[in-house]
Amino acid sequence: MAYSSPRWTSEFLDCSLPVTLDTYSACSYRCIYCFSFFQRSLRECKGKYTSGQYEAVDVEHIKRVFTDPSCSQFGEHIKARRAIQWGGLSDQFDEYERKEGKTLELLRFFREIDYPISFSTKGTWWTKDPRYMELFRGNKNWHVKVSIITAEEEKARKVEVLVDSVAERLAAIERLANLGLHGVTLRFRPFIIGISSPHHRELIAMAAAAGADSVSTEFLCMEVRNKLARARYSALGQVAGIDLFKLYKEGSAGSGYLRLNREAKRPYIEDMADECHRRGLRFYVSDAHFKELSANGCCCGARPEFPYSRGHFLEALLIAKREGRVTFDRIAPDLAAVDAIPFRRAQGMNTKSAENRARFGRSA
Repeated sequence: MAYSSPRWTSEFLDCSLPVTLDTYSACSYRCIYCFSFFQRSLRECKGKYTSGQYEAVDVEHIKRVFTDPSCSQFGEHIKARRAIQWGGLSDQFDEYERKEGKTLELLRFFREIDYPISFSTKGTWWTKDPRYMELFRGNKNWHVKVSIITAEEEKARKVEVLVDSVAERLAAIERLANLGLHGVTLRFRPFIIGISSPHHRELIAMAAAAGADSVSTEFLCMEVRNKLARARYSALGQVAGIDLFKLYKEGSAGSGYLRLNREAKRPYIEDMADECHRRGLRFYVSDAHFKELSANGCCCGARPEFPYSRGHFLEALLIAKREGRVTFDRIAPDLAAVDAIPFRRAQGMNTKSAENRARFGRSA
């Protein structure tokens, strides 16, 4: 059975890249903080995911989705040539890709049709492989986000055990920045207090020196309803040197899915914003708090001219900030793609249960 992708993000009303593509049903990196773990380790999905089993997408199916947009629920988005995000739940440049090469097949296709894409990755090996790099060279329609959560190599090694070093990822940023892409972003998330701090300014400075043109950040959220999560948060706390679970329980207004309150994040956000401005980088916040500080409506770090969706609340927020008021018609045009989705076939959206959504059965 082929892995079902692309999908809609369940946060489409707050996202400039609501259509997400993943090449594989799992990610080989298995970072301790991985938010996909909590979705993919549900009931009958748990066995395959925790044992390292994975499925790849049907390459020909994806090609049909983009060459004949009317055949899928993503048609309006594709016909409008709105950018997609590649690497939402899995890394398309991980060790599974080094073995299978499905991403490479699709890259050749997307380069041929010149489709706009924002990539998200921790992988570095592919930035030394000419087969991949030649496809990226000079492509103004492709934007790459490289994920790094700390400037400290030892902390990164403990949290992202299977991922290349911070230095290697910074070198990947430099290689990509020299290709003439739309841009390269330091994806500084999840921001974890005690791991990402206190050297968050240093990481931004290093990314700027490597050639990144923007920084996107978001704080760790805790899914405490999953029993398997407690051990992972405990491990993160040991690396951070603080009781993260206690910090989040005391510093969050909600329950179940915990977000730190706005004031707990403020000093770190202000530091990062200031460092970005000092280094000439655009700053973006994907977090529920401080999104209004984003340089434009794509909180993943793409420039204003990138063809991302404008049909979301951050775009409305920035219009209101700039002009003093905003009306729904300002963001409505790009919501037409979502309005056209048949509810029962809304791939990736939780129309029944989290368990049903986690199965990711094949869908057109």
